[in-house]
Amino acid sequence: MINQIKIVNLKRKKQIKEFFDEDHPVMNKYYDLLDRDLSIMKMRKEMEKLIQKDPDFYDSYLVVADILKSGRKIKAARELLYIAYERALKRIVDIKGNFPEKIEWAWLENRHLVRAIERWGWELWEQKKTDEALEIFRKLLKSNPNDNIGARQNILAIRLGLGPDYETMFTVEDTPGYLSGFKLSEWFAEHCEKFPDEFGWWFEAMDDKE
Repeated sequence: MINQIKIVNLKRKKQIKEFFDEDHPVMNKYYDLLDRDLSIMKMRKEMEKLIQKDPDFYDSYLVVADILKSGRKIKAARELLYIAYERALKRIVDIKGNFPEKIEWAWLENRHLVRAIERWGWELWEQKKTDEALEIFRKLLKSNPNDNIGARQNILAIRLGLGPDYETMFTVEDTPGYLSGFKLSEWFAEHCEKFPDEFGWWFEAMDDKE
């Protein structure tokens, strides 16, 4: 059973202004493995080696979790995703559980951490724990208003009562796995104004950048 208590860092008294992750040498090996034509079992073993070598590089966890899910080992996949999420959060939050004011996607070193946090948000959404999922997506959007991962669309989908499969509405015909950015942007523009309480601050932040 996964413990869903609020994750805090008792050693950090103040909120981080801007988070910059350290360099993770295993990242190069990670991308090298993705480019190789490995069997599923070999890929899993290699990714598990990366986790052992650097337990705070989280993309490796996500690959193993995907492999576990494809083998219908849902509980094991969920537990692994939570470990990555918990480790990621403990590196960035303060004693009250506050995210850093900024976690810029522009820094390549930050992306694995953001992906691990976002992925747990999706996992909660799939479990119909929408309040918890919303909290995660809101914090990700607040800490990176440029929103390279599309947290705002996830927030809107939840507020509209949609499930985590909502993106299928925007898939590109004859190109599985790809979404139409144009259709997604149109959909967001059409519906976001229904929730000024959710997105008012975000529009102001975007206006300030222009």
